[in-house]
Amino acid sequence: MKKLLLFFILFGTLAIAQNKRFIYEYRFIPDSRNVSEIKTEMMFLDTSKNGSKYYSYTVFNSDSLMKAYATKQLKVNDSAYVDPALQIGIVRYSVIKTYPDYKTNIHRRFGMYAYKISEDRKINWKISSEKEKVGEWIAQKAETDFAGRHWTAWFSTEIPIQDGPYKFHGLPGLIVKIEDETGSHKMELKGIKNIQRDLNINVIEPKQIAINSNKFQKLEKEQKERFKNQINNDNNHIELDIVK
Repeated sequence: MKKLLLFFILFGTLAIAQNKRFIYEYRFIPDSRNVSEIKTEMMFLDTSKNGSKYYSYTVFNSDSLMKAYATKQLKVNDSAYVDPALQIGIVRYSVIKTYPDYKTNIHRRFGMYAYKISEDRKINWKISSEKEKVGEWIAQKAETDFAGRHWTAWFSTEIPIQDGPYKFHGLPGLIVKIEDETGSHKMELKGIKNIQRDLNINVIEPKQIAINSNKFQKLEKEQKERFKNQINNDNNHIELDIVK
């Protein structure tokens, strides 16, 4: 009996240790003046023993297709070819967390430059006893105020990873759903896949500039007037305190 119990413990540990891909549906409203226009993007949270990478599958796929087309690996009449113009995503950043400290960096381009932006703000959760089923998972409620928004999250201890989409982490189970109180940003887990290959969570950008979130906010504010019309139509960012 003890040997059988040990087998199941070891099997469970090995299963958890495998590289995993958590597939999220991200629904968001870019323009707060036009709440009927909802965008949807498929996001991946790839996890390994060293950390995680959260990024847009739509952007990754379109960039890969465009690179293949540029290097003539794909032709317009190729059966695998999909017009890159139809595949371009909106979410152009990626979020990297390292384990076990959950040090968080967001990688994004701004203008002509690539930035690695460190996140120093702590996420303080208030965990409730309330539970509900999210997809296949029994989840528990938690709330936090972060980056100018109030968020409600649902985490599942059935998936014992203290991670989640975007910068969110630190709950005793994977965040399977999270939404801000205005309904402008919602991320929900839709599926899980094993990743059989080695997983490299690093983002390689030439001449990447390291900067903290406060300095990056100032940089964005300085550029606000230069792109006033574009910003007016893209005013409902996931982090409100950046665009004030």
